Amino acid sequence: MPVVEEDGPPVHDGDDDHLEDDNTSIVAEHAQQGHSANKSFDEHFKDLMGFKEKFGHCNVPQTKSGKYKSLGGWRNNVRKSYKKIQKGETPCRKLTRENMQQLEDAGFKWSLSTCRTFVDRFAELMKFKEKFGHCNVPQSKPGEYQSLGKWCNHLRTSYKKIQKGETSHMKLTRENMQQLEDAGFKWSLLSTRRTFDERFAELMKF
Repeated sequence: MPVVEEDGPPVHDGDDDHLEDDNTSIVAEHAQQGHSANKSFDEHFKDLMGFKEKFGHCNVPQTKSGKYKSLGGWRNNVRKSYKKIQKGETPCRKLTRENMQQLEDAGFKWSLSTCRTFVDRFAELMKFKEKFGHCNVPQSKPGEYQSLGKWCNHLRTSYKKIQKGETSHMKLTRENMQQLEDAGFKWSLLSTRRTFDERFAELMKF
């Protein structure tokens, strides 16, 4: 079975330290992005919140092309600037204390090594199952399980795409898929909806 990836930009588990810190390359990168390089912090932050609303996290990938190319580059530069500030060095991008607090309050991670992995998410799913008796995490309502619910939805969307031979972006191994199935995870919520007759039979037993 081919590798399944998420219906959204990939979330890398490593840090960004391997990316070049040279200010010259950053300037060149901004030049390539055109008008997006002139965006203010507030404008980029608004874009970041739009990304989070769609994918449930702030871990925008840095890609060479695509819808999130500019936002991913900004995210990377913000992390670089934060590291320089922590070292007492001059940041490559202006980042105030208020900016940093705003990002942290939104769930932004200064290092991708702190982002949740499949293992982390699966552990959350198992806690949900222990509490509610199933893995059908809701995602429509804001609350404690909104992010986990979106992750589950991305899993299902990715599974459907791979069944059609299409490509998605969430890394999911064959072992991950088997682990989810063994835990009772359903690839389609339609299969979990019982009919009226089934519900009526349960009521009669009660």
